[in-house]
Formats: sequence, C-alpha cells, structure tokens
Amino acid sequence: MYKVRFVNPQKQYCDHRQKFLKTIDNVFLRGDLILRQDLDNFEKKFTKYIGVKYAIGVNSGTDALTLSMIAIGLKPGDEVITVGHTFMASISCIYHCGGVAKLIDVGKDFNINPNLIENAITRKTKAIIPVHLNGRMCDMEKIIKIAKKYKLVIVEDAAQAIGAKIKINNKWKNAGTFGTTGCFSMYPFKMLGAFGDAGMVTTNNTEIAHKIRLLRYNGEDRNDRRFYYHGYTALLDNVQAALLDVKLNYLPLWIKRRQKIAKFYNDGLKNIKEIVVPNFQDKRFFDVWQNYVIRVENRDKLKSYLDKNAKIETLISWPIPTYKEPVLQPNNLKLIETEKICKEVISLPMYPELTDNQVKYVVTEIKKFYK
Repeated sequence: MYKVRFVNPQKQYCDHRQKFLKTIDNVFLRGDLILRQDLDNFEKKFTKYIGVKYAIGVNSGTDALTLSMIAIGLKPGDEVITVGHTFMASISCIYHCGGVAKLIDVGKDFNINPNLIENAITRKTKAIIPVHLNGRMCDMEKIIKIAKKYKLVIVEDAAQAIGAKIKINNKWKNAGTFGTTGCFSMYPFKMLGAFGDAGMVTTNNTEIAHKIRLLRYNGEDRNDRRFYYHGYTALLDNVQAALLDVKLNYLPLWIKRRQKIAKFYNDGLKNIKEIVVPNFQDKRFFDVWQNYVIRVENRDKLKSYLDKNAKIETLISWPIPTYKEPVLQPNNLKLIETEKICKEVISLPMYPELTDNQVKYVVTEIKKFYK
C-alpha cells in the first residue's frame, strides 16, 4: 500500500460523487447515450474554454490525432515532423495514413526543439506535430513562422496540455488554437479525465470540423443519413461527455492547485545537486503541470527507494526512446537529448487532491535518498 499514490482518481470521485451520480442518472433516465444534447453542450463549452470555433468529441486522444491526419489529407509517402520523445500515438497516427514520421530531438523543456525543424524539412514534408508535453506548450511562435515559410500544416498534440498557454504579441493563446487542429486526450489520468477513454479535436476550419464529425461516426452525415467517407467508430459517448462537462467547471481550480504543488516541489528540490527541476523561467509560458518531471542521478535506484522504502508511487515515461521500440525498426536514429532524458527522468505524484503534507513527505524522502 502506497503512502502517496502517483494518481488518485478515487479521491476525485469521492469529492464530487453526488454530482457525478446525479449526472449519470439523469443521462440514463433520458436514454441519451449516443450523439445527444450532453455531447453538444460539452463541445460548445470546450470551444469557449479553449478559444476556438469548433470542438469535436472523439473516443480518444489517439483518434483525435489519427482523424486529424486523415482530415488534413495526409497521403502515403508524405512526411510529418514530430519528436522522438513522446507517446507512440503521436507517431502511430502518421503511419496509420501511410505517412512517414521524421523524428527530431527535444530541448531542455522536453518539447520539440524548433531550431532543428528546418533541417528536417524536405519536398515531401506535409505537416508538423508539436507535442506539448507535461502541461507545457511548445514554442509556437517559432514553429508558426517556420510552418508559414514552408507552407506546412500544424496539428497540435495537446493531449497533456489542456489549459496551457503561451503569450505572443502580449496576448495569451491556449494550446489547441494554433494548428489546423488541436488534439486533446481525456484519458482518466489526464487533468480533465473521463471515466474511460475520451478525446477532443479543436479547429477553426469549418471544412475540417465537418469532415472529422463524419469520420468519427462511420462517415455518415446524421442530417441526410448518407455516407460520405469510410469512417470509424470513434465517437465520444454521451455519458462521458456529460461527466466531462461537470469536471470542466473545476478545471481552473485544479490547475491552480497543480501549479501550487509544482512550486512546492521546485522550492523543495532545487538545491539538491543531483536533481534538475523543471523550472524553466520563461514568462511567456503558462504551465499547467499535467506531470511533474525531474531529471536525476541514479534514477533507477531513486525509484526503487521511493517505491519500496518510502511507499511513494512514481512513473518513468519513457525508459527507452520511442524510436527504439520494435514497431519503428529498422532505423539508425540517435537523438542525444532524448536518450539522456530517458535515462534521467522520473515523474513524481501530481494531482490536485494531493495534500501539502503528502507533497512535503515526497520532498523529504527524496532529500533523504540523496543524503
């Protein structure tokens, strides 16, 4: 039994149990299970929160990415630039369409290094997928300039970045508002997590929005009941949409709590010479801390100590670079920063229900290990 769990969905459920149960009961009593008002309501609320014209509920973050690739017209042989330090879905969505992933390295903030993008561009390059990792946005100001210069499509992987922002020309803009589409995951352990899998696509493009709405539900236009695409079963169901609609009301408070926890971690760990904390000191960014990830010496020994001695649950994402997985063989890639990161990173418990005492305990135990 862990003293501090890595995530704790049970606590969040208990805190809001009556509201969740009332919501489920209301949906079931109406029999509104697929493509009903609750989904429409949540999509509209999501558009306002993110700041876009359209939001299309889908079954997962992976579906959001894959349907986006189809909607932008990715064809076999087309190249898409993204990073080697990411979850496989960011890459698989390209291969599902017969495309080729051009993987480049990340910077110290774990996000795509924009200085490496231009060297990866060829005449076959169609798009860029910037992955906003751990609740911090990529440097979209630089990426937008490159995309415009070479006429490339941007599809944002914002699976870990709902609510994250960057200030450009003295104006804050949300993750999911820069690309032709923005792709969000509502996997249960994300900041805005469903009680199962869920995702969302955001866009300001009317044609793209219409195409993804059809693709997510077998290619059928529900108004005229005609089939225009060979589509998918990738719809966000009505019950999950209703529950996420409730949770979205709490998200701003949950983000504030995450930011407070991150500051506690930063202040408590910053003077340990064996640790690099994610304190990036750039006021252009509004970080929401989906994950709190540190780089450490003796990473595997630290994890073992926290698991067994301190009873603190942690996570390593990812112990080997994605491009070394069997599905991406053969290749001769060697991304220096990515390979260093995979040997050094460990994610600490991070969720709004963590108490101050639990955070203090995590810090104390890490200090104890390095002493």
